[in-house]
Amino acid sequence: MTQTVHSKCISSNVSPEKIANIIANFHDSIGWDAVVEDVTPSAPLSAGTWDEIVKLSAAALIDAGLDVTLEETQEWHDHLGDIHAHDAPLIKNLPAFLKHFKRYGILISICTSDDRRSTEACIRNWNIDDLIDFSICGDEVAESKPSASPLLELCDRAGVVPSDCIVIGDTSSDTGMGRNGGAGLVVGVLTGSGTEKQLIETGAHVVLPNIGYLPDFLENKALRHELSEQDLAALDDPENIVSMRVTAS
Repeated sequence: MTQTVHSKCISSNVSPEKIANIIANFHDSIGWDAVVEDVTPSAPLSAGTWDEIVKLSAAALIDAGLDVTLEETQEWHDHLGDIHAHDAPLIKNLPAFLKHFKRYGILISICTSDDRRSTEACIRNWNIDDLIDFSICGDEVAESKPSASPLLELCDRAGVVPSDCIVIGDTSSDTGMGRNGGAGLVVGVLTGSGTEKQLIETGAHVVLPNIGYLPDFLENKALRHELSEQDLAALDDPENIVSMRVTAS
């Protein structure tokens, strides 16, 4: 949307100095670092709903002096289309990964801040239509993450309680939702904008490099529940086990 903002400034005869200030204000409001060309950790651009991002954008542009309305900013966003529709999955062979959990009778849900249109586009693109049991999107909730509301809604649909759920996410809004909703296990992953520190501080019980590490972590966790106190003492010996609080190098 930066190019659209720049074009709006030019057509409005805004000076180059003021254009730079307007765009900087816009980037700061949504959490975009133009120097490294990436999202800042757990910023609205990665953790917020599109409705929230559009409102933040409009407010920042107006505050910086650009003659623009919320409605016009919403139109700019709508013209972007399904911007995540062709994003690659964060791990290879995602369908096989999900099927591993389905074999154990685990229900799989998607809780995203993206809207329904782009979410459905991703699901089709990744060939996981038949592997997702439930989903809820940012344009379908009264309260977005980190509120507990999306998790509680999914639990209600699935007929389960939060303490039986594993919440996995890569931003502080994901882990915050897990904690606020009372999820039994909250797993942070380092494939998004959330840092290890942010994910832990907002509710993650463990942080993994990516979701591909989840099966081994869960198998180890289940094994520990079955072991005697003597066995656990041996496992906790630093010489015998590497901490399961795995982080990326």
